Amino acid sequence: MQISLIRKAAVALFVAALGAAASAQMTIDFSSARGIGTASDRVLVENIRVLTPGPAGSSTPVESGYSVVFKFDPQWLYLVPEEIRLTEGSGATTCANAEVSVYNSVQGSTAPIAGATVTIGSRIATTNAQGIAAFSGLPAGLNAVSVYNTGYRAAAQSTLMGCADTNRMAVALSPSSGQSGGLTTGQFRVILTWGANPADLDSHMTGGVNADIWTRWHLYYSDKTAGGVCKLDVDDTSSYGPETVTCPATGSTTSLPDGLYRYSVHHYSGSGTIGTSGAGVRLEFANGAVYNYTPPAAGWTGSNNVWTVFELSVFNGVVTVVPVNSITGGVSSGSVRAPKVPYGQPEAARFFQGLAK
Repeated sequence: MQISLIRKAAVALFVAALGAAASAQMTIDFSSARGIGTASDRVLVENIRVLTPGPAGSSTPVESGYSVVFKFDPQWLYLVPEEIRLTEGSGATTCANAEVSVYNSVQGSTAPIAGATVTIGSRIATTNAQGIAAFSGLPAGLNAVSVYNTGYRAAAQSTLMGCADTNRMAVALSPSSGQSGGLTTGQFRVILTWGANPADLDSHMTGGVNADIWTRWHLYYSDKTAGGVCKLDVDDTSSYGPETVTCPATGSTTSLPDGLYRYSVHHYSGSGTIGTSGAGVRLEFANGAVYNYTPPAAGWTGSNNVWTVFELSVFNGVVTVVPVNSITGGVSSGSVRAPKVPYGQPEAARFFQGLAK
């Protein structure tokens, strides 16, 4: 049903953009279209092919490619077309170059993945021995990057590309089930990647000690196994990431204790803000469920900002994920959203003050 709504909305947008006369003769092809969430309320649909009649006397249609951003209308539960962009064909702006680095999420940048298939729009490239796939002549603006490799879980994330410099980004893949580092039943994993600036973004996970909601542990770069539940598999300090947290710890055979788990990202050092960093957080579960998060575009004040991404509650084996997506400024290493009722207690400020590497 949702795909049908997207198609109807896209057709309506093309009619408005191209005019009724042209739309009456054109064919819109969704057979290669792909969609990805780019924010909490927006979806990017790429590779929409539009065929229009060729010049007089020609039987060959003219083909163009488009991307459409849809915004979710919570009142009517409808996807509303917000932006249309020509990505292929005459008049398209295809001046962007990109390098996509693909890594093993539980080993980080020291473990590049060679031979991975990277797709951006209608373009496909393969990573070299250094785990890098290079592209040229890509459409400027918002694009989706999809990565697949045998032995790993596929991943996708959105990125904003410009034409002034080569766009560099990282994608970290989790080993698939049965592989070393693969998620097992009851585990979840959080993977953070970003761009060149800021140089150092940090992952912070807090949780209760077993079912004790009043005494909370704090996992971060200086205590990578705090609480004995989760583990910070990778800490990156030189741009791009990944930073990876796995709960219970990678290789552990223990079950996930009841409690409230909260994940945040802190801007530790470097220029720019989390909002301009190209940061993306992917939450993965062993059963194949995936949640993707991007930071708010506005509200940042420079360094010492914290992006509280989500809360995850576990009770009797039932896991509930709630997006938070909030910004806190002017803190040394974070200020995390207070737990919901019945938890009723904010994180202790002492967890986030005066932390230094």
